[in-house]
Amino acid sequence: MTAATNVVSLDDARQRAEFERCWPWLKGALERMAFKHNGQIWPSHRKEHVWERIAEGKAFLWPGKECAILTEFYVTPTGLKSHHTWLAGGKLEEIVAMTPTIEDYGKEHGAHRQTAMGRYGWVRVLNGYHAVAVRREKSLL
Repeated sequence: MTAATNVVSLDDARQRAEFERCWPWLKGALERMAFKHNGQIWPSHRKEHVWERIAEGKAFLWPGKECAILTEFYVTPTGLKSHHTWLAGGKLEEIVAMTPTIEDYGKEHGAHRQTAMGRYGWVRVLNGYHAVAVRREKSLL
């Protein structure tokens, strides 16, 4: 299993086919994190936005047999580099099994830490992680 390491064109058929196969898992993750108000759901990204980030080399798709993970790199003004798990969906056991490979990829590419935002359950099932913050949300509508 490898992540996309180069920018791929929007017509890269093989990469796009993997994305399409994995989309239901990624969509589920986006919907769980979405803002919900009065029966409306506002996810942070739509399908075309996610694909563009992958195609531009800004996000890395980690396809599993029954799951998918997306990661990105963030570098702060101080030089702190984070390899961030942006989305993860599908079979939990497979996500847990893929995580060390993803962490190794981040380390090999100069990341100081692996980060993610999600439910507290992830801290329980992934080795070496601890909660550092809580996301809060308030409707302004």
